[in-house]
Amino acid sequence: MSSGNVLRHPGFLRLLAGSAAALLGDQFTFIAIPWLVLKLTQESLALGMVVAFMGLPRLIFLLPAGALVDRYSPRTILVTASLASAVVLGCFGMLVLADMVTLWMLYGFAVLMGLVGTFTLPARMAILPRVVAPEQLQSANSIMMGATQIFVLAGPVLAGILVSTSKGLGTAFLVDGICFLLAAVSVPRLVRAAESPDGEKDKHMFAAIFAGFRWVWGDRVLRLLVGYWIMAAFLAMGTMQVGLPLLVEKQLKLDSAAFGLLISVSGAGQLMGILLSGLRALKKIPLGVAVCMADIVAGLSLVGMGINQVLAVALVLVFTIGVGAGFVQVGLYTWIQHRIPNHLLGRVVSILSLVMTAIAPVSALLAGTFTHYITVSVLFMSMGGLLSCFALLFLANRTIRGIRAVDVLAVTDGGDEPVVAKGDAIQPSTSEAVTADG
Repeated sequence: MSSGNVLRHPGFLRLLAGSAAALLGDQFTFIAIPWLVLKLTQESLALGMVVAFMGLPRLIFLLPAGALVDRYSPRTILVTASLASAVVLGCFGMLVLADMVTLWMLYGFAVLMGLVGTFTLPARMAILPRVVAPEQLQSANSIMMGATQIFVLAGPVLAGILVSTSKGLGTAFLVDGICFLLAAVSVPRLVRAAESPDGEKDKHMFAAIFAGFRWVWGDRVLRLLVGYWIMAAFLAMGTMQVGLPLLVEKQLKLDSAAFGLLISVSGAGQLMGILLSGLRALKKIPLGVAVCMADIVAGLSLVGMGINQVLAVALVLVFTIGVGAGFVQVGLYTWIQHRIPNHLLGRVVSILSLVMTAIAPVSALLAGTFTHYITVSVLFMSMGGLLSCFALLFLANRTIRGIRAVDVLAVTDGGDEPVVAKGDAIQPSTSEAVTADG
């Protein structure tokens, strides 16, 4: 089956529909949580605590979740996690509607959602290569990201309007629960299983997890890229998660509807970036260069948001950030899925996700703490300036500049160490060459 007719693939269409439903529902919870925190308390630190509690279960369970996805089935894990999310969201929504929620209940909700989300993340990343053919993966990722982005564009605006009504907070969580229920029943059956080396499934849980770490450490380019992600995420994630709702309320003097509009416009920017990534002329830009340039522009946009006090300008800035994120998203996802063998995909994705998960709560806590001592404007300007400088520094690195889009599967020698990278995945240095077979 060629890449051109992936839209005729029934399994892909089911996965596309389920992912779109889950992402749409997430917009309602994403908008509702900050305003629920502001309703319960005006402490910005509390919002940072909610984000931290949502990330805590991932720190503990993400690696075992990835091992379970590889050992059993990403479909089973994804269905179970989606159903659990629907139950948790439904119960919490009813409590909010009954006006029975306390701040400590919100912390508990954050822990539970973080727990079920821990198993959803590696399962979603691992399932697509087992549903479509390898030559369809690039097209499938592009369509998946573009189509689901379209579905979530209206979500933040609708959520912002809904949350601003008298019963909107509780209803928003119920809507998310219904969306996760739809996602659970839409998960397709797998058409191919992961081909594991002999004895792989017999490994102890810790040995299986260690094999994933060994694979990541053996990939020099991936190690460097992970290091870059850590610092870039540390500078940007907390600023956006904690700072953006505070900036809307305190600096722009607006309500949740404006916050939802900003998130929606950011999504529109991501869609535009995804579409631009398919242009033949722009495909020639090395992936590593595109990532650094997107972060340079994002940092400058954060600085602009710290200075700005006009909603229209803020919309332009978040749109610009979204375009950069969308442009590199398709290439990064496909690069990772091609580079990692299917039988290790769940574990390696869990390791990479754990790195980002560990950074998110720390970044959010620090951002919430910083706003006790500095204004939200200073937070955006300082973090944005640091992000641009850091990305510019890494752009000078030869290995980062040499990372290119992958068009052929990375292969191994049947073990866990990456030994061959086909296609134009990297430009090897003279000191540490990588064999290109094909």
